Formats: sequence, C-alpha cells, structure tokens
Amino acid sequence: MRLEPSDRFSARRLGPAGAFLRQPPRPSVDGDQASGRKVWANTFRARSDKVIAVGRILLAAGSVWIAWLDSAHVPLPPEPIYFLLYGYLFYAVAAAFLVWRTEISRVRGTLVRHIIDVAALATFMSMTDGPASPFFMFMPFTLLSATLHWRWRGALYTGLVCFAALLYLGYFDSSDLLDPDSDTTTNASRLLFIFVAAALLVWLGAHQEAVRAELLRLVQRTPAQPRGREWPARAALDYAAHVMLVPRALLLWTDAEEPWTYVAVWTEGELEVIQMPPDAFGSWTDEKLQRSSLLISDAASGRLLIHVGEGRFHQWADADPPISPALVETFKITSAVSTYFQVDDLQARLFALEPPALTLDDVAIAEIIADRVKALFEQAILVRRLSDEAAVDERIRIGRDLHDGVLQALAGTALHLQSLRKLTDVPPEVLAERLDTIQAMLQDEQRELRGFIRALEPGGNLQVAGEMHLERQLEALAARLRQQWQIDVSIAFDPPSGIDLPLALTYELARMTSEATANAVRHGEAQTVRIVVRVDDGSIVLTIDDDGIGFGYGERLDHAELEREKIGPRSLRERAAARGGKLAIERIAEWTRVVVMLPMPQ
Repeated sequence: MRLEPSDRFSARRLGPAGAFLRQPPRPSVDGDQASGRKVWANTFRARSDKVIAVGRILLAAGSVWIAWLDSAHVPLPPEPIYFLLYGYLFYAVAAAFLVWRTEISRVRGTLVRHIIDVAALATFMSMTDGPASPFFMFMPFTLLSATLHWRWRGALYTGLVCFAALLYLGYFDSSDLLDPDSDTTTNASRLLFIFVAAALLVWLGAHQEAVRAELLRLVQRTPAQPRGREWPARAALDYAAHVMLVPRALLLWTDAEEPWTYVAVWTEGELEVIQMPPDAFGSWTDEKLQRSSLLISDAASGRLLIHVGEGRFHQWADADPPISPALVETFKITSAVSTYFQVDDLQARLFALEPPALTLDDVAIAEIIADRVKALFEQAILVRRLSDEAAVDERIRIGRDLHDGVLQALAGTALHLQSLRKLTDVPPEVLAERLDTIQAMLQDEQRELRGFIRALEPGGNLQVAGEMHLERQLEALAARLRQQWQIDVSIAFDPPSGIDLPLALTYELARMTSEATANAVRHGEAQTVRIVVRVDDGSIVLTIDDDGIGFGYGERLDHAELEREKIGPRSLRERAAARGGKLAIERIAEWTRVVVMLPMPQ
C-alpha cells in the first residue's frame, strides 16, 4: 500500500532519497508454531485423561447399580450383562491406574480407550432395548471424552458414530415408525439429543481450538526490541498481525518531544513508516473514545462497539463520526479492532485491520497485544534517554580532555610567545633556539590533537590512543611540562617501577597531572612542581605539590566538601568522581598539595 498525501497535509518520507522506509518481511515461524500446538494439545489431553478416567469409573459403577435396579430392561438370564458390566468396571479401574501414573506430558492409548468405550456402549445398548436402554448415558460420556481429546474433530466423528448406532438400533425395523405403542418418541428424542449435543460440542471444540491457537500465538512469539534509537514499529506490527491473523495493521503515535505524527503501515509482511504533520488526521477518534478499545464493524458508517471495562460493551450512537474521516479514507479502514496506549508523553493507537471474524474476544486479545507493544515503546524511550545521557557524558568528557590537554598546552605556548616580547638585546641564535622550542611544542600538540581526532572516529578509542605505559607516559609528560611552563618539575614512583595499570587509567592520570600543573602555574604562580605516584592498598594515589600561592584554603578539604561547596578545580573533581575516586586539597607549610586517589582495577 502506498500512502499518498492528501490536500490537507503532506507526508514527510523517511529513508534515503526521500523514499518511504520500507522494511522486508521476516521469515515464517510456521514450523515452530506447529510444534508448539502439538505440545500444548498433548499436555491438555494428558490432563483431560485423568478426569475422563475418574468419570469412566463412576459411569461403570453406576451402570452396575442401574442394571440391578432396572431388572425390567435386563434380559433373562441376566448373567451376561452383569459379567460385561463388571468387566468394564475392572477395565475402568485399570485404565485409571495407568493414566494417573503417566507423566502429564505424555499421551498414550487414548484412541484405544475411546474405541473400547464406543464398543462398550454399543454392546450394552444392543443387549438392553436399544435407544431406550438405561445405558444410553454412555453416549454423552463418550461424546464429551472425544471433545476433550480431539476437540471438534472428536465431537464430529464420535457424534456421527453415535447417531448411526441409534438409527441402527432403533429404526432398522420400519414398522416401529408407525407403531403408536412402540418407543418411537423415546428413540426420536434421544436421536435429537445426540444430534444437538454433537453439534454444540463440535462448536465448543472448534472454539476451544481457536482460543488455544490465539493464546499460543500470543505467548509463543515475543516481539523483539530493535537496536539503537529506532522506534519498535516493525516488531509491534509483526506481533499484532501474527496474533490477530490480519492482512493489514496500522500504528499511529505522537511524542511530545517531536513535532510530528508517526504512521506505521504493515501490509502482508511489508512495513512503511511515515512522518506526518501533527494535525494530519486531527483527532484520531472522538474525544469520548480517546482511551477506549473499539470493535469496529464498519468505520465509514460509524458502526462500532466500545469496551467500557470488565467485558461490557456499548454501541456508538452519536451522530459525530467516531473515527477520523481522514484516517478512514486514507487507510481504507472498514472493519478493525483498535486499542489505545500511552507511555509518558507518547500517545499511540493500534488498529488490527480486517480481522477474519469480529468477536468480543478480539478486544481482549488486542488489549493484551497493546500492553506488550507498550512495553516495547517503554524500552525504546529508555534506550533513547540513556543514549542522550551517554552523548552528554561523552561531550563533557571530550571537553575535559580538550581543556586539560590541548588548551593547557596552547596556554603554555602563549606564555612562551609573550616572554619573547621582553627579549630585546639577545643574540639571534638564542632567539632562534626559543622559537625552535615553541615550534617543537606546537608540533607535539599537533600530533596529540591528530591522535585525539582519530580516536573520535568510529571504531576509535579516545582513552587508548598512543602508548600509555605509566612511567614512560608520565616522565614524557613531565619533560613537556618543564618545556611548556619553564618550571622545575620532578616526578617519582613508589614502587620505582613495575606499576601496571590499564591504558584508560594511565590516560586519566596523565590528564590530571597536566591540569593540576597548569593550574599551579597559571593561577598559583608556581615555579616548582613535585609529582609522586604510588600504590596504596588497592588504590593509585597521585600527589602534586607546588610552591605557588595555593587556593586560599587554610585547612584540608576532602572530596565531599569540595563537591558540596562546588569549590576547587572542577575538572579534577569531575574526573576523580567519574573514576570512582576522591580529590583532596591541603596547604602544607609553603606547599600546596593536590591529592587524587583512584581505585585500582581488580
């Protein structure tokens, strides 16, 4: 189906080159469904077998008692019928013993036992007045057993056998039909009873089979959550069409955070998703029906039933159209089952179009489907929120890396250039040496920035670009800091060597060291920086001392107080918190100390 934009609105098409987003049908799962139906039927038959076995014992015992009471119908001599009845009672007890010992998931001997029951009723009735026999009660029992075992097929075939047996036993002699003193009335009434009972049980078996099939389709296949930020329209409509057995399905939804209406049309396994203006169809239904489930027999003429809860339905009687005329015309809606669901600010309505037969059960099934589809959209919204939060976190992290790396290096270079202005009477070779130093610093940062950009590309890793061995990385960093800021930088390790850390943690320590040194020089006017890295009881501790003027704090401030008061270097605070670590600042004599403690990976 192609959706053409009407004069009232235009459709915004998704996909490349302005095309509709058309998704191919998914593979069939008929084989799995057939297997599931067989398993379900067998387990139900196994449960029914136990009830039937108990009923068979009661029927056999009652038949012996009835034969004893109603001696008028028992032939002379009575020994054969009693012998057969006691034999049937013994068989019923033995069959019940075997059935109750059988595992519930196994079905064996049901057809054999059913044939024995049919043969027994034919024998007992033929020996005791045919259709007028007191053992006529075997027929309803046999019909019910067949329905429980084989549903409508069992009721149909067993009903035909019973009907034929009654005709044979009561009407093979045509004179009985004209004899007013015969049991013609009894025979006819019992024929009518078997006919009506068999017809009702055939319907009941067919309905039971249909309900089982619907329930099996409902639970056998769980709609899959799509990956990424995609709305789960494909999974939702695949599932709805699979359960409801409809050739077409329609899903409309709006999100308060997005300025359009989404329309997903499923036709014989193919999906089209369209973005349209929010007022494309006006209100999808009359305001009184906004949250109701609907059983629509004719959308154009407004014939529908409204589910008002607890299985009760009202007929739509207002003059206003219950469904948006634009919606009905655009998607050629005739008969349908429709349900509404809402997730936060997202509102949606599902239409299962042109169901095979409209029944009140369809509304209950559609509401269950809507609950599952609602869960899909809840998951999709959660994925989108997590994706947005992850994107924000990633932008913050990139900003910190740029601030603590390239920008600090550029600030150091700017100080170098500023110092050149103060040089007046210096030999050209000294000036050239200073310019070479600045050029080398810029080349280092250019290399660093290029690696940073490569790490942002798909498949790159921002935290592991380049070598990250702890001692080598921090010693190289100390050399660069001396050059950038023209200060005295010393670095020590405890233990002196062999500190093995993950690359990401080494990267964070280098960035923190660079940021703390830049803060000490730029804001504290430090000339000497001492860096110590040590391992302490499962943690890596980075201590940076400088001889600058400090932060103006006269006492030690731990991480909790820095966070609460929002003071201290924010970048260091956030980096430490992101790694599950702590930051502390204190003043020791003439030195300002910054301590970062990060947990060691297990």
